Amino acid sequence: MSPSRVLPSLDFTTFHNIVDGKPRGGEATYHGINGATETPLWEVPVASQQDVEDAVASATAAFPSWSHLPYSDRVKAVRAWGDEFAALHNEFTELLITECAKPKEMIAKYEVDLASKNVNAYSDLTLPEETLKMEDRTVHTRSVPVGIVACIWPVIVSINKMAPALLTGNCAIVKPSPFSPYTALKMVELGQQFFPPGVLQVLSGDEKLGPLLVEHPKIHKVSFTGSIPTGKAVMAAAAKTLKRVTLELGGNDAMIICPDVDIKTVAPQVVWGAFRNSGQACVCSKRIYIHEDIYDEFVATMVQTTANLKIGPLQNKMQFEKVKGFFEDSKAQGHEVLIGGDIPTGKKGYFASPTIIRNPPNDSRIIMEEPFGPIIPVQPWKSEQEIIARANDTNTGLGACIYSADVERAMRIGRDMECGSVWINSYEKPTAKACMSGHKESGIGGEGGESDMADFQAHQLCMAVVCVEQFDAQYLKKKKKRKGSSEA
Repeated sequence: MSPSRVLPSLDFTTFHNIVDGKPRGGEATYHGINGATETPLWEVPVASQQDVEDAVASATAAFPSWSHLPYSDRVKAVRAWGDEFAALHNEFTELLITECAKPKEMIAKYEVDLASKNVNAYSDLTLPEETLKMEDRTVHTRSVPVGIVACIWPVIVSINKMAPALLTGNCAIVKPSPFSPYTALKMVELGQQFFPPGVLQVLSGDEKLGPLLVEHPKIHKVSFTGSIPTGKAVMAAAAKTLKRVTLELGGNDAMIICPDVDIKTVAPQVVWGAFRNSGQACVCSKRIYIHEDIYDEFVATMVQTTANLKIGPLQNKMQFEKVKGFFEDSKAQGHEVLIGGDIPTGKKGYFASPTIIRNPPNDSRIIMEEPFGPIIPVQPWKSEQEIIARANDTNTGLGACIYSADVERAMRIGRDMECGSVWINSYEKPTAKACMSGHKESGIGGEGGESDMADFQAHQLCMAVVCVEQFDAQYLKKKKKRKGSSEA
């Protein structure tokens, strides 16, 4: 972007869909709710079927020129968009705080910083090509864009779908969560200053919008982040037109603590890894397994740390009610609550106290299901073989963490984890420079790194014969030789 270019300012109090490079309203509107105060937020339009058709038509028209633009030019456009997003760091941080009631210093600023860094991380990646030279021909394997991509992701890190989709030459239609549409709407609005009309669009809406996008015959890929049941519905709908899908779904990550760790150092990290963003992260520690030799001391340190921890509310009422169900179930089952276990009464907001449950049964709900909230079980373990089996006893496989002073031991345990990502001596910290994928019902495909870029592309094989006459002569000679051999 030229330093002399003057960009139009964004109004962070009005929100529109973006179709064909222009803002668009709608006959119907809805609004989000601030999770801390339960007050209604700004009205946003509900996209109609005609809006979907218009967005697809615009993307179809924009695709040929955008996909043929040199990769270096697409990188420049995406970087310029990311730079301007970074320049509006304070505005997007405040919007995210209002939209999701995230604590400013611990979460909101971090997520905006991360989104900016991820744009640059994706822009640093290259598109692989392979060349194979044979006796009579040269074989090129290259990657080409798949076409129009529907990006369905809640909140601000939808940039992890938009950036690779655009860099690889696709056009993107973004559908934000109806609970938190605002940051995505503004990010796409900002993008209109850097991309041709139709390259990057956004449609907000209700529960009818997702199926319209997923089932549309002219949308070629769906990249979805959300729950396992919704992911299964997306996959079933996409199968009607054999769309490519990337599904980043729920997880029930295990964190394994070996007996040789420094308790005072590791226990606070475990607490933060479990309760950051109030437990609302797909890749987040949900089950804590601590070796029996240090179990009591480690748990006591976790409780002490948790007592001083301040977390924000849950993002919406639906999730709040689900988490309340886990609290009520643990209480009904007589689980030992070490700290928390209650829903604050007499105050506004979807708040739940950070809660630690001591050694519930292996078949209890808090062990078998993902709460997606601030409640975790802590269980002791004795042998590696036993804990590996328990950690893998789940239908999900997103991530796992192992803490040990013996890195080789931690790596050995990690190799047997049935999940897409393993962190050694750290809680979950994904990076856009490497692919994070899900095993089992945690998803298909991955996000981050060159593997993620490849998921937004199709392979194309191109064989160039060195000399047609020479090739024909060699082919006929070989054919004659094979015929002679068969007659003999």
